[in-house]
Amino acid sequence: MTSTEPTLHSVYAVFGNDSFLQRQAVERIVALALRDEPEALGPTRIDGDSAELADALDELQTLSLLGGRRVVIVDQADAFITRYRKQLEAYCGAPADSGCLILICRSLPRNTRLHKIIADSGEVIECTAPRGQAVTGWITHRSRETHGKSIDGMTAVQLRELIGSDLETLDNELGKLAIYVGARDRITAADVEALTGQHREEAVFRVTDAMSAGDAAGALRAWEHVWTTDQAAPMRAIGGLAFGIRRLLEAKEAVGAGQSVAAVARRSGINPAVLERRIGGVSVEQLQQQLIDLYDADLATKTGLGDVASAVESFIIKHTVPHGRPAGAPAGGRR
Repeated sequence: MTSTEPTLHSVYAVFGNDSFLQRQAVERIVALALRDEPEALGPTRIDGDSAELADALDELQTLSLLGGRRVVIVDQADAFITRYRKQLEAYCGAPADSGCLILICRSLPRNTRLHKIIADSGEVIECTAPRGQAVTGWITHRSRETHGKSIDGMTAVQLRELIGSDLETLDNELGKLAIYVGARDRITAADVEALTGQHREEAVFRVTDAMSAGDAAGALRAWEHVWTTDQAAPMRAIGGLAFGIRRLLEAKEAVGAGQSVAAVARRSGINPAVLERRIGGVSVEQLQQQLIDLYDADLATKTGLGDVASAVESFIIKHTVPHGRPAGAPAGGRR
């Protein structure tokens, strides 16, 4: 019978651009290293920018009085690797059985000798954040494997649209959803809408409501509240605004096509009077222009031509509707 128990190695390299994935990987390694020695000392963490190799090796090669392996984690190890590359190549080729060395770094190219040595004698773990549709796959896998709940692809897409692509934020939301659904083994679109969607949309609509009322200062305050109370707001700000404005645009177009405000509000889960107020002072053309400007801002921030805070503030100021301006008039007084 083949054992599925993971093998503990004496050396690991954990590299990539996602700190959440790196933390998860390191936690798994530490738990594996200390699984049979609950009384053993916890890991020793050292700063790679200032650490001395000799200190790390002394720790790794010293037998623990309480049993178990000595675990040494070198944080921000890029500079550490650069300073001690030859020595690390030598150590990682024949690491001490008494220790477990974990190097956490941003980059460790596959064509380097150190990468190849660690891959042969230990394990190299890449922690690169997924992009695009791969985020949806990550959500479904994480929900099932970590939180014990299934979630289908369309619902995962819905969650991503509401929350963004930051993995730690998504994981936190999946944890909340798992508690919310209780004994049920499946997270549905209705669950996401009830727990995540309404809270998220209300935060967005506080911004757009103030904009529609001609209150730029109020809109900026509402945005600042979101920014300061939600650690992930910078990563998902523009996407969140775009999601809310798309909802308003869909409602505006449905009412313009002859559907009643009450029917549209019922489908959207919004009070009819609130929906009527939100779409009454803005035209389809204005909402379309707002989306275009948000897409431009998103592109600028992703290509390094702007930052999220400035982009959102500029968007709010540009699209705040001055009192007395007829719906559909161009923003900012332009003709």
